[in-house]
Parts: sequence; C-alpha cells; structure tokens
Amino acid sequence: MKITKIKTAESISEEIKGDEVQDYCLYLFRSPVILTIGGMENVCPSGTAILYEGGVSRRFRGAAGKSLKYDIVQFRPSSADKLYIGDLDFPLNRAIEVSDGYILASTINNLSIHHLSAGKRKAELDEVYMRIILIALEEAYKGNEVEISDIPRLPQLREIRREMYDNPAGRMSVDKLCRRLAVGKSYFHKIYLAAFGVTFRQDEIRSRLAYACQLLRETELAVSVVAEKCGYETETYFMKQFRQHMGCTPSQYRRRG
Repeated sequence: MKITKIKTAESISEEIKGDEVQDYCLYLFRSPVILTIGGMENVCPSGTAILYEGGVSRRFRGAAGKSLKYDIVQFRPSSADKLYIGDLDFPLNRAIEVSDGYILASTINNLSIHHLSAGKRKAELDEVYMRIILIALEEAYKGNEVEISDIPRLPQLREIRREMYDNPAGRMSVDKLCRRLAVGKSYFHKIYLAAFGVTFRQDEIRSRLAYACQLLRETELAVSVVAEKCGYETETYFMKQFRQHMGCTPSQYRRRG
C-alpha cells in the first residue's frame, strides 16, 4: 500500500462535497459528523470511521453546525491489497462506529510520525501500520473488542488520554489525576499501563511528538516555536527528545516532508 496523504487532527468548518480521488481514503472523525451516504444523511458520533474506495464521492460536515475534526489516511492499494481488504469483514463506503477511537487514532498518529522516516524498511512499516488499522476496523465492525472491562476506571482513563492528545502542550499533573480518580500514584500508573500498553509518561511524550511532527510537516514555524507549542520549556530538551525517539533532528524531519 502506497501512502499518498496522511494528516491528523484536521479541522474544517465547511462541508466536504464531491471530492473524488482515485486513491482509497480512510477517515476517523474525532467529533460528531453528518455523512451523506446513498443520498441519505446519517448523523454519526465522535469515533466514527469510514473507508472510501477510489473514485467514490465523499460528502460530510460537522454536526450541529460545529467544525469537524478528523484524521485521514489516503493510500493507493495494489491488486493484492484490494483482495486483502475484500477479505476483511467490514463494509466499504459506510460508517463504522469505533468504540475506542484512541486505539485507532494512536496507530494513525504513529503511522504519521514514521511515514517520513528514511529507513530502508519504510514501505514495510507503512504496510504493517495500514494492516493494523484495517484489522482494527474489522474488529470494531464485528464488535469483537479485546476484553478489558476488568480494568478499573477505564472510562475515566480514556477521557484523560483524550484530553492529553487533544492538548499535548498541557501539563497534566499526576497528583491531580490521582485525586480525580481517587487512587494512589503507583496504582494509577499500573492501571494506565494495563489499559493502553504504554506508561503515562511514554504516552505524554508520544502525544507531544505527534503534534510536533504535524507542525513540522504543515507549518513553517521555527523549531523553537514548535517546541514551545508542544509543551517543552527549552528547545534543547525538545531537540534531544525528538532525536532520541525519531532518529533525526526536527529540521531533518521537516526536510523529508
């Protein structure tokens, strides 16, 4: 699968109408959306996903007159990829409600971050991420969620994670979060890791670097400004952490885009 476009946390206030492309387009809507499918308007909640085939007209807008926030992955499948997608048990060109949108959103974020890497396995990595995304869509459609209902305070943890990714520059105090959940620090870190497979600190870094990569790709802001917008107190520490996790400097990453 050749990735031709990927954007996260896009925001529009107007309606997308009649925008046809030959590539497949996957959307994950982060806010309520009105999708026009087969001439009928469908009001769908936040966390709705849809995979459009190439050449299919797309029409959607934010619900209740509000702006719409979404992620998009546009890709060009090979004949073998189309057969693979056809074997998956979910419909194309139809809305799919994703119960935990942040699992899918995190995978799209990771794809977005690593897509511009110069590694020799870049194409292979793109393929792996896309297959994970497609399998997650199938699981969402079939309703076969991984059973994690025994994790305490899961809804509150998901809300905390949503707030983190929506505002990566914000500083979330673990002490305040523990008071909010009425738990101790060690227990908080334990249930966070159990819920999402990463520590709270690792997730915080991921959210900031994902936003940094978006700003580097889509704006001409100075690296120092990007660092500030992503919640870093110093450009030096931002540069160090970016290189440690991304394997290149922010400027090198921007040039690759």
